[in-house]
Amino acid sequence: MKKLIQALQSRVLSGGEITYDEALRLASIEDIPTTDLLLEAAHAVTQKFCPSQPDLCSLVNAKSYLCSEDCGFCSQSSHYKTGVKRYPLMKPEEVLEAARQSEAAGVKSFCVVTSGETLDHSEFEQVLATFRLLSEKTNLRLDGSLGNLTAEQIRKLRGAGMRRFNHNLQCSREFYPEIVSTHTYDERMETLKFLNENDVEVCSGGIFGMGETREDRIRLAFELKPFSPRCLPINILNPRPGTPLEDRPPVDPAEIVKTIAIFRLIHPRVNIKLAGGRELNLGVYFQEKALRGGVNGFVVGGYLTTTGNPVREDLGMLRNAGFSVEAATPAADSVCGPAR
Repeated sequence: MKKLIQALQSRVLSGGEITYDEALRLASIEDIPTTDLLLEAAHAVTQKFCPSQPDLCSLVNAKSYLCSEDCGFCSQSSHYKTGVKRYPLMKPEEVLEAARQSEAAGVKSFCVVTSGETLDHSEFEQVLATFRLLSEKTNLRLDGSLGNLTAEQIRKLRGAGMRRFNHNLQCSREFYPEIVSTHTYDERMETLKFLNENDVEVCSGGIFGMGETREDRIRLAFELKPFSPRCLPINILNPRPGTPLEDRPPVDPAEIVKTIAIFRLIHPRVNIKLAGGRELNLGVYFQEKALRGGVNGFVVGGYLTTTGNPVREDLGMLRNAGFSVEAATPAADSVCGPAR
């Protein structure tokens, strides 16, 4: 296995790719010394293709618990009684206040998230006004996660300052029917294709720990490849009371870290970010291992319905892992690319 890891590291560093079967062989690693070799290989790839400064972003849950979809992991689905606070779309000035707090903490990317499959006309116009206000009043790089949009809506949002759109695949095609019945995997992929065709940067990843297999996680990594995501968030299930997945047992954190290292070899030039559930499932020790094994960013400051670490603690972990976090300022474009 050591020879395989070395060969794959060399191939990826030279611009090549690993295969699905090779990734599955890496996923079968069980012992700590060999896993550490894999993490070292993934870190070497991160260091070559990604900035030394971490990619940090924060988000605002701008419309909560009003979703008609039945995703089994989500406490914002109206199908489940979860006790999550319900509120309509936030006013532009309210979102601006959240954005300013993030910017003051040193974060440079900010995502406006709304629950639900789509926005009605008045909601879309309000979101458009929000992006215009954020563009005028902050220096943040602006992202959206707003459900399904038309090409005209995408054009208007780009004109208002949105540069990237989040639309997670969540898991493999094979496992998807186990967690969602109100829309299909093909619909998720069609949206990613739509974003590519309309010149919008893609942010797409998934959730570990929903009951999927190792193979499912590797399949997810390869499902994402055709869409060339610029950002790949890795969430780890935080089982929410009232959802169908509330009793799911946690995945071994060493398994999560190993899988992320494999994701780095599959996606060498992508920003791979630890996102929701990382504090609960990984703790400081395994988060820092992940930062030395393929991860080069965090979603910070909290998530849609759960809180996160204080930003200063996240910056401390990044610093301990060797990232440059002075003023928490990411590289100019905050995107992995050719070696510097």
